[in-house]
Amino acid sequence: MEFTKAHGTANDFVVLTDLDDRLELSGALVRALADRRRGVGGDGVIRIGRGTQGADAFMDYRNADGSIVELCGNGVRVVAKHLVDHGLVREEPGVTVRIGTRAGVKRVRVVGWHDDGTVAEVAVDMGVPILDPAEVPFETQTPDALLHTVEVDGGAVDLAVVSMGNPHGVVPVDDVAIAPVATLGPALETHQRFPAKANIGFAEVVSAERIRLRVWERGVGETAACGTGACAAVVALQRLGRVGDEVAVRVQGGTLTVSHPVDGHVTMTGPAVEVARGIVDDAWLTAARRGELEA
Repeated sequence: MEFTKAHGTANDFVVLTDLDDRLELSGALVRALADRRRGVGGDGVIRIGRGTQGADAFMDYRNADGSIVELCGNGVRVVAKHLVDHGLVREEPGVTVRIGTRAGVKRVRVVGWHDDGTVAEVAVDMGVPILDPAEVPFETQTPDALLHTVEVDGGAVDLAVVSMGNPHGVVPVDDVAIAPVATLGPALETHQRFPAKANIGFAEVVSAERIRLRVWERGVGETAACGTGACAAVVALQRLGRVGDEVAVRVQGGTLTVSHPVDGHVTMTGPAVEVARGIVDDAWLTAARRGELEA
């Protein structure tokens, strides 16, 4: 089985091209591939499958724990780069790639190229954010509130809720460097008021045009970047009157630009990088599929 190792602002993935839809991704296989010591290593695994309903391809994304995910913003950029660089879609300036996800078809434009003709940067139409708590989903008696108070670990946390096709809680903080991501993140991810669990972002406003963000991702832990998390944070802070229509989001792995005209579509722009290509050993693959590599 051939694979590509890729990342978007250091949110890294094992990418498998499967346009004939022949590969079955079990939870055990995903966990083995994503294992950073006994596998290839990554925050998740992306299977690029056959596109339907006008899409050029389908992004079948799984978190490192094997769970199925609706959408991954950094992953969409990686898939677009892979399709263009490997000649699986038309290669020309301004090309629009249509990528199917479990949160609908996402339109991606290539906006930056390397000197060798490979894709450097893309812009993704992430769609219209979902703000109704019931659709996030998030349980509340005050659906119109911009911030919701959640009781956790003997204290209270104020957060905003947004779905970008996947659920997010956004916690405004004064200093993201000392935010309790490793403790409060998992407590909120699995909180009963998020029935489908959630990604939890900790956002610090630097100015109306710039924020700093750390994200505890559902089923993964803290990651160096989260594309949908960046979009959710900007939408939430914009509703609170703290940022403008276009925001540079600094994450641990780099910077993403998120644009959101009020009541419009969210656009996320950022880099995509392919690191290496390789072949998984047959004996290792057999053991992984059998679940023999589980800790």
